[in-house]
Amino acid sequence: MSSGIENAAHRLSVLSKSINGVFYKLSALAAGLMVIPTVLDVLSRFLFDKSLIGAMELVEFCMVVLVFSCLGYIQDDRSHIRVTLLTDHFSPSIREMLETVSTLCPFLLLCLVTWCVFQNGVTKSGTNELSGMLGIPLAPFIFYGALGCLIFSLALLANFISVAADMLSRKMYVSFLCGIALSILLLSLPFLVRGTELADNYMLLGSLGMLILMASILLGMPIGLAMALMGYIGMLVIYPTFKASFSMLGVNPYNVASNYTYTVVPMFILMGELAMYSGISQDLFNAANVWLGRQPGGLGIATVSGCAGFAAVSGDSMATAVTMASVALPEMRKKKYDPGLACATLAAGGTLGILIPPSTGFIFYALVTEVSIGKLFVAGIIPGILLTIMFIAVLLFIAYRKPELSPRGEATTFREKIRSIRGIFAMVALIFLILGGILLGWFSPNEGGAVGAAGTLLYAVCRRRLSWQDFKNALDSTAEVTGRLLLILIGVSILGTFLAATALPYDLADAVVNLHANKYVLLTAIVIFYIIMGCLMNVIPMILLTLPAIYPTIIELGFDPVWFGVVVVILMEAGQITPPVGINVFALSSVATDVPMASIFRRVVPFFLAMMFLVFLLAAFPQIALWLPSILF
Repeated sequence: MSSGIENAAHRLSVLSKSINGVFYKLSALAAGLMVIPTVLDVLSRFLFDKSLIGAMELVEFCMVVLVFSCLGYIQDDRSHIRVTLLTDHFSPSIREMLETVSTLCPFLLLCLVTWCVFQNGVTKSGTNELSGMLGIPLAPFIFYGALGCLIFSLALLANFISVAADMLSRKMYVSFLCGIALSILLLSLPFLVRGTELADNYMLLGSLGMLILMASILLGMPIGLAMALMGYIGMLVIYPTFKASFSMLGVNPYNVASNYTYTVVPMFILMGELAMYSGISQDLFNAANVWLGRQPGGLGIATVSGCAGFAAVSGDSMATAVTMASVALPEMRKKKYDPGLACATLAAGGTLGILIPPSTGFIFYALVTEVSIGKLFVAGIIPGILLTIMFIAVLLFIAYRKPELSPRGEATTFREKIRSIRGIFAMVALIFLILGGILLGWFSPNEGGAVGAAGTLLYAVCRRRLSWQDFKNALDSTAEVTGRLLLILIGVSILGTFLAATALPYDLADAVVNLHANKYVLLTAIVIFYIIMGCLMNVIPMILLTLPAIYPTIIELGFDPVWFGVVVVILMEAGQITPPVGINVFALSSVATDVPMASIFRRVVPFFLAMMFLVFLLAAFPQIALWLPSILF
């Protein structure tokens, strides 16, 4: 019997991967195409003072194709954003049991989502609803979304059958049956809770839902799927007639995928990917090394400076750390730097990628809170520069105390210094164009991402640094990363509907305010919470998971939302370099496999303390973050 299931699993897996391979290419193509109408619209306004009609709608339709084309591939590739802190320490039988739950429950949910999205398409087709500017029927794109959900569910089914076959072949019968039982129990919760006092106490119901959600995430279920599942289960408790829940499942996925606001995500991701493949990190490090390498700890200072520069085109913490590591780590090894300090410098320098604008952390904070992206970008400039200076001060202190850990580099001539600037001049001009264009109102942050991606591509082509394969890899990476993040946003929208129905975030905010405690005591508790959360998961899913509940509390306490955006991003980044799960440290450890992780964590402590000192300064002097936005907006 198990061999028959294994054969079925293999055939279904092959079918799923072949289908998703084709759709993934469509997703990558859409990621590239969506830049074109945006850039043409910006040029048309700049040259002719006239907008390109329908540009936004074309971008939205490309976004729909991008998102729904890559969901199945992400499942086949097992590249969901998930937390494995606990599951990595479980026995194989327990891990397989949890994987059964993590595939069977989402599979059944996706089957239902597919049907609901399809019915939404039928409704739109019956009313012949058209897009506002170009008059394009919406139904075909909604049907395409249903097709994407169907392919996603096929990939989940293939994964479930594969797990089942593996468990049966290894005679894990008890674990398999427990996984099935847990899945049935989880899906039966709405019917078990109905009619009880819990169903009528919305605050308690919402709190229990969040506890189950956190348990699901910590036990390995992909974050986006866990959010969607909990949102659906919660809605079934509140609205037993199914109509509201089905309507939510049919409307929310397409509305998220077609939301023009979210197109800022692939735009800036593509810009960062093109910057990585075009060798900009090498130019930045070389220039910083020529100017600063002779100083005590000079290579470390050059690395931090290079990270700060690359952060302005990448916007991602781990990408900044790993990309700069490929350039700086060999040089630091050559100069006999302490391996732990070298990796700690790169891990800490990578955190600048999420603070110095343009930053994906600020983008997602803005998407959740509806705070101006432009204000957040500007608010991050001075704190980002301050943190860079603090990291340099840490390196100088270490170099003077223990010079053997970070030897001086070689002296360079003034001519070499001037020559090094030429390599980064075009990129610096591009950064100023993006930020300046947003601040001057030439284009929106979404359009700024497209302009940045197009400008980076033009720069790389002119310098002959981008091969055709590199370009395709950049599009592929953009599609995959965007798909992973948008799946979480879809989950957030479904979970958010449930939380809004319970009014939990606002009840919590009122409860906290009614404690009548000093607001800075409460802020300290939030700081500790985010440091702990930062140890468990990456920045963007953490923002999407926690902000809907915490943000109303912050507003009720009277803190500025822009200021809090800067603080929360710093706190989340601090968690990326602290044990037990410092994501940046893990990434550097995978690059420098011979360096003990404990050595990196030990050397990263001074950088963490610098970040905490910056948070203290921001709490004591909020104008560090708010002064520049107050002048420019």
